[in-house]
Amino acid sequence: MEEVRALALPLRITSDGQLARAEGSESLLRLIQAMVATTSGNWPHATWFGLHERFLGVNADVEDQASLADALNQALRHLGVTWARVQQVRSVRGAAYGERRFDVTLLVGDDSRPVSAAVTT
Repeated sequence: MEEVRALALPLRITSDGQLARAEGSESLLRLIQAMVATTSGNWPHATWFGLHERFLGVNADVEDQASLADALNQALRHLGVTWARVQQVRSVRGAAYGERRFDVTLLVGDDSRPVSAAVTT
């Protein structure tokens, strides 16, 4: 399945009154940042969506965070995303004090094109 066009996040209205659209991977990475920034308690009907506690709870000294990739992929399945999956989540050293930074790599579309972005807690 090819990458889809999706609603742009944050939601914006275009000059013609329509909701702005963006590449699906761009919107999906912004959605992942929202998932990382919110707790499971923020979404009582979908506790799998808020992943803040999961990202805070991992050992930041371990580079490959397979359990976080699994949690993100589970959330994407719940959301019905079939055109992308998280290949890898890596801890990034050098974040500001009290902050954790991770690189998230998605595989997008039929050709499994990699797309990466940094997310922070």
